[in-house]
Amino acid sequence: MNAHTSFPASDFFATMRQRQWAEASPQAMLCRAVIDETHDVKTFVFSAASDRMFCFNAGQYVVLHLTINGAAVARSYSVSSPPTRPLDLHITVKRTPGGFVSNWLHENLRAGDEIKIEGPLGSFKLDGLNSEKPLFLAGGSGITPLMSMLRTLTDRASDLDQRLIYSARSPRDIIFRSELDALAARFPNLGVTCVCSRKDLSWAGPTGRIDGPMLLRLVPDLGERTVYACGPEQYMKALRDGLGEAGVDPRGYHEESFGGSLSGVAPDLASAVSSSVQFARSGLEHRCAPGETLLDAARNCGVYIPTGCQQGICGTCRIAKLSGEVAMHDLGGLTSEEKSAGFVLACCSRPQGAVCLDL
Repeated sequence: MNAHTSFPASDFFATMRQRQWAEASPQAMLCRAVIDETHDVKTFVFSAASDRMFCFNAGQYVVLHLTINGAAVARSYSVSSPPTRPLDLHITVKRTPGGFVSNWLHENLRAGDEIKIEGPLGSFKLDGLNSEKPLFLAGGSGITPLMSMLRTLTDRASDLDQRLIYSARSPRDIIFRSELDALAARFPNLGVTCVCSRKDLSWAGPTGRIDGPMLLRLVPDLGERTVYACGPEQYMKALRDGLGEAGVDPRGYHEESFGGSLSGVAPDLASAVSSSVQFARSGLEHRCAPGETLLDAARNCGVYIPTGCQQGICGTCRIAKLSGEVAMHDLGGLTSEEKSAGFVLACCSRPQGAVCLDL
């Protein structure tokens, strides 16, 4: 009996589909490879230690659970690989000055290492794309979830009229440059334009920072397109302003933002009112110091809340508030429907009096 009859591919994939990975609790993952993308960006390739297939939606993110210097740390990273290639999962990480986790990953994580990954998470998704003309707008490492989307569409040989406008600091900062060039050359319905914010003698493409006139110049049919955008908050603000100038309908705009800062927020939220947090299911209660967040309260009581960005962006620490009031300064981690349903983000919510959580 030959290999094809003893172990047909159809049986293999049928077996693997029964063991799909799509779970909220952290799962053991094995780092298979580390790929240098640019001078300060690496892609980490993982497979499930239990041989499961990765089941997620292009655009979603995962949370890495790490132990660094004896402390438990969690960080969110967008998946850059497509769900059409379910046997491995990629995250692409830019090393940032002073970045605690990004620097640790670049310096320490190697092929053969095992870590725990939680997910998939996030509402920034390709499925349900309601436009035949998607426009992907990326700034810096914000290309990662959009790359997952582009790889998914090209793997499916989609006939959608796709455009990508990718803003980077300089030519050497363009992540996935060779792959993007190859995809654009192979698929005539995909247009890729890279824009460098700094002038460079080696760069013949567009330069400058994104704004309304540039968007209209690069994408004349901008008003007909559905926009998917991701990048650092400074880029996202300029992008939103530019799209507003160009008269783009906000109902056709979808974003995933990261890199925002809550610095300076805590003093404004430190309330003189005596506050407490009750954990309904755990039967615990915590008296809060001024400025403490719900996440602080949970940690002080030993109640586990999964966290990612800790800036009100990723939505990982979403919890149901049963009663009481909080002051919440989130950066888009909750939808309006989730807020109406009583959900809050533990990392950026501070109790205003007595609060009860469904934990």
